[in-house]
Amino acid sequence: MEYLHVSVEINGVKLEVIGNYWPGEDESMNSPGESESVEINQILTANGDDVGGMVAYFENLQEHVEQAAMEAHIGRKELQREEAAILRREMAQEAA
Repeated sequence: MEYLHVSVEINGVKLEVIGNYWPGEDESMNSPGESESVEINQILTANGDDVGGMVAYFENLQEHVEQAAMEAHIGRKELQREEAAILRREMAQEAA
């Protein structure tokens, strides 16, 4: 499980999503496997209002917010990995 805190935009509305991300697991002999998923604890507006309860009322909107949050979280992790790789290369070049 990873802490999730991302900003997403849904239909022109900027939201801050806070919760947990599970990367899932591959199928094995002891487990049927599990898809990656997101558990949302809060959905905040720009004013800081928690609209998570309202979003959860509309199942399709909830799923859309979860998918957007997961994509934003994964994208940020990939960007961090790329930045770390660039930094390692630059440090190696300076050391050479």
